Amino acid sequence: MLKCVAYTERMRDEWDELAWSKGTVFHTTAFRQILLSCFGYRCQYRAVIDESGRLRAMIPLVAGRNLTLKQVAVSLPFVNYCDLCADGDESFRFAVESVKALKRESKLGYAELRLKDRPLADEAGWTVNTHNYTFKLPLEGGEEQVLALSSGNNRNHVRKVYKNDWFDVSFDTGHLDAFYRVYVRRMKQLGSPAPDIRYFRAFFERLPRHAFLLSVLDKTSGDVVGGMLLLGSPGNSTLYYPYGANLIEYNNKYLNNFMYWEAAKLGMRNGYDYLDLGRSPAGSGTYTFKEKWGAKPEQLYYAVYDGGAGAGGPPDKESLGLFVELWKKAPAFVTDLAGKKLIKYVFP
Repeated sequence: MLKCVAYTERMRDEWDELAWSKGTVFHTTAFRQILLSCFGYRCQYRAVIDESGRLRAMIPLVAGRNLTLKQVAVSLPFVNYCDLCADGDESFRFAVESVKALKRESKLGYAELRLKDRPLADEAGWTVNTHNYTFKLPLEGGEEQVLALSSGNNRNHVRKVYKNDWFDVSFDTGHLDAFYRVYVRRMKQLGSPAPDIRYFRAFFERLPRHAFLLSVLDKTSGDVVGGMLLLGSPGNSTLYYPYGANLIEYNNKYLNNFMYWEAAKLGMRNGYDYLDLGRSPAGSGTYTFKEKWGAKPEQLYYAVYDGGAGAGGPPDKESLGLFVELWKKAPAFVTDLAGKKLIKYVFP
């Protein structure tokens, strides 16, 4: 007999044990605290337990208002995918039904699950978006073997940037402020708000052994011109790339090629089997770029349950088109301040 109960701090050790062994860094209670403290979401984490009280599945969910001011729950915002962590099919199925019950009981507009390994097939009441993919680059076999997975064109760009000695790489977290300025600037160019820097600092405070800041410095000026915030997940031996940006004026010097290769080398040095290059829509420029590294696209399934109420799910790209263009054109002093307030409603 299984039952679903609300998360309590008494579960923390058992929860983290399952998260680190069977889930990812995003399933941990440390990431829960980052989301709650930085964005003010309400915790809707649930645990599926059996009659002996043993944890059988974890349902990480946070709730808040979205851009249309509906109360919604998402697993998880700021994460490309976060499968329900379960020890078998029975507990997984029970967890899915529990999410549907939570939607009804909490009077939510909808609940969204961002899945990869266990998609919801032919589930009544669920609408599944399959526009996005993630890319996993194998890191086994050493640098030569990993680089050999790339297209010939990509390998040439990697070699050229090192031959010309244009950049330095640093893993000093003292560069976080400079990285953040690059990140905010690039997000504005893409028409997206950026979170407060407190969000990025929180990773190094709450996950100090698993968070890495990779900064790319112009070798001539010493300025930070790009970077990545990377998160290690020992349970599935994966180094994740969830956040990053670069100054586009350095594109002709193959800054992105340098940055991605340095991330791959970091993963290899730390014994990870995979580098997850993050989410890209099918047909996009980033999708093509990641394919050139030899990383394999893996389908993501963003499943939304609205109980048949016709409430709909998150706004799609087309409906946000005007907002995106206005954001690009608005003065930076407006978007820098407003973005920190607005981002939590986006549930990116």
